[in-house]
Amino acid sequence: MKKQLKGKKYTLISAGLVMLIVAFLMGCAGTGKMSPFQMDEMLVRAGFQLHTADTPKKLDFLKSLPQNELVHKTYNEKMFYFYVDGSSCQCLYVGNEQAYQRFRQSVKEEQMDERIATTSNQAGYEMENIDIDPNNPLNIEGHLP
Repeated sequence: MKKQLKGKKYTLISAGLVMLIVAFLMGCAGTGKMSPFQMDEMLVRAGFQLHTADTPKKLDFLKSLPQNELVHKTYNEKMFYFYVDGSSCQCLYVGNEQAYQRFRQSVKEEQMDERIATTSNQAGYEMENIDIDPNNPLNIEGHLP
């Protein structure tokens, strides 16, 4: 009789643990955003160029830009896309229209459409008011005091 009760106790504990793990995993899956590593990897694979803030002033400039959002901006009548990560990699990714299309395709292939943070109107507005050269995005002359 004791063996039967002991066996049921372990079964209940095991079932409870499984339910707890499943609930945790479902909560993680539902956060709706890619990890910084996933985003970085997908941007590079698509052809975005990585620019790292290698001075405190460049990092300050990066942190003044909209963070962790894919923002488009026209420069010399061409469309460019920017993704700023001032905290994890302290970097900025710049891509042209072709890189952006490759990125969107890879997102669709990995069925992650809903996890991409879309450009908010505020972030787009903030970026439009900043004169940033996609070929040298961390040229901070004239951007900071």
